[in-house]
Amino acid sequence: MSGITGILSMSKELTPQTTLQAMTDIIQHRGPDGEGHFLAPQVALGYRHFDVHGLTAEQAQTLQHLNRYVVTFDGRIYNLPELQAELCEHGYAFDCASDAALLAAAYDHWGVDCLNKLNADWAFVIYDTQTKTFFIARDRFGIKPLYYYADATCFIFASEIKSIHASGQVDKAPNEAYLQAYLENGPNEYDAPTAFKDIVRFPFGHYFHGTLDQLLSSPHFTRYWELQVNVAREEFDPAKAQEYAQQYYDLLADAVRIRMRGKVKIGAALSGGLDSSSIVYLMHQELQTQDASEPLQTFSSVYKTPGTEHCDESEFINIVADQLGVISNQIEPKVEDIPVEHEKMIWAMESPPGNTLMSSWHSFKMINEKGFKISLEGQGADEQLAGYPNFVVSYLLSLKAGSFLNELKSFEVSVKYKLLAIVLFLSRMTGTSKIAESLIASQTKLKIFWNLNENLKYSLSTDLPSNYGLDIPLSSCHQVETAYPFVDIRLVEFLASVPSVYKMHKGWSKYLARLAFNKKLQDDINWRKDKMGWPIPEEQWFNGPLKKWFEDKIAMTYNHAKPSFSQKVKFLNYEVFHEVFRMAKGDK
Repeated sequence: MSGITGILSMSKELTPQTTLQAMTDIIQHRGPDGEGHFLAPQVALGYRHFDVHGLTAEQAQTLQHLNRYVVTFDGRIYNLPELQAELCEHGYAFDCASDAALLAAAYDHWGVDCLNKLNADWAFVIYDTQTKTFFIARDRFGIKPLYYYADATCFIFASEIKSIHASGQVDKAPNEAYLQAYLENGPNEYDAPTAFKDIVRFPFGHYFHGTLDQLLSSPHFTRYWELQVNVAREEFDPAKAQEYAQQYYDLLADAVRIRMRGKVKIGAALSGGLDSSSIVYLMHQELQTQDASEPLQTFSSVYKTPGTEHCDESEFINIVADQLGVISNQIEPKVEDIPVEHEKMIWAMESPPGNTLMSSWHSFKMINEKGFKISLEGQGADEQLAGYPNFVVSYLLSLKAGSFLNELKSFEVSVKYKLLAIVLFLSRMTGTSKIAESLIASQTKLKIFWNLNENLKYSLSTDLPSNYGLDIPLSSCHQVETAYPFVDIRLVEFLASVPSVYKMHKGWSKYLARLAFNKKLQDDINWRKDKMGWPIPEEQWFNGPLKKWFEDKIAMTYNHAKPSFSQKVKFLNYEVFHEVFRMAKGDK
């Protein structure tokens, strides 16, 4: 994690130093360990440094590399040592573990194809001072944010929208179309539009390469990577399942290992579910291999106050902590702090989320207070290993006829999913699948997938970026770098190649992962079916001690006869968003 910002302008006049300083100052929390600036005609680049490699102040502030490239980079290159060694064989030299220096050399040697060499999370801008061209890119999964404003005269970009507004060149106004869609459908963190007028997201998995004139007049963003998935229908083979499970385990273990590189304190989020517990198990194993002197520390949000226990996962968190002997740090949000912390969360998010996010907000706050700079997180498994109930339909449609009925009976999901699967399966068998799909689409908002892996691919490009869009702003605000082993590119491409039949089986979601960690994690964790997704006792708060505050906040937006509670929470976030950023609301 670092902070990047800049102005690329058709004007020959230098951007004032005070402007660039204001743009970097407002994202200082993203990089408390130093800053760097580059000013030239038409180009102003800023950088805030977050140090995990022990760089000197001079190394951290350097934006210029190889006497040619100016690089402002947010992210981490996890295969940095391996790429440095490869580039050294081609005549390049490195004096430190600098991601930006490695990227400059990689771009110099491989051109835009360097993106395919990176096992990394990133958002960056490279300015080539010789050719006067720009290379702008964002990682495959939308982990690192990159926003921009563009018109005929300038391109202003930053890691956070508030930095763009700090330029003084873009009016701060709400994007009412986005906000109306939010009230109706919830947050959207993967499409281009944002909650602010005229500011959009740079598309993840894409790059721009060209001159400033091309960027302003006819920008073309090139997709450099797209996941290829296996859509073959196979019969389940127990021996192959074991082979796939071992490959999965080995790849995930190495993904964890390379994300534990660094010269700072590294911990892990632990929710008590299979995904975070798997990461904690592998981190513990890696520390034992390293003969580490200190045990791993984990961080969790819990709820033990009377009336909130239904949201508490400490029983399962403690099972993992006790089994592995890790230090479990647990925090419970104080109800009296929620109004103030909620405003801070909205300021960090720069958009209204679907709920209050108080569990993750307080967890990151605790991580920072304990002096940890990196936290390994479990996001990304559900979207690849079929962790959500709605995946059952596409899984059943992936099967051959002989397996369909037995698998249908084995899953404990709602009747609507089973009926939908039966109707679609019969339509496939009778050659009327297109008709059935059209009828279902006309009556519901459901998107039909005839293969689980195709469904997972879609989830990876929509649900997952949305999760990162909720996670990254909160961790960054608390000066915590989050790392996600489940989206290691090697693991992602491997899982996409595994036939659907091995990802769910006999009523179990994430079957491949459960097989991989069987007898490693305790059965209460590995074979658990009732995992909650970091729940928050919002109803108890807002119908109890915070009722007046909550109702006062939503009064102006309360325009529905009988809104659901979740809708009321969206009203709250909508109102506080406008208050925090001091913007008038438009017509809803």
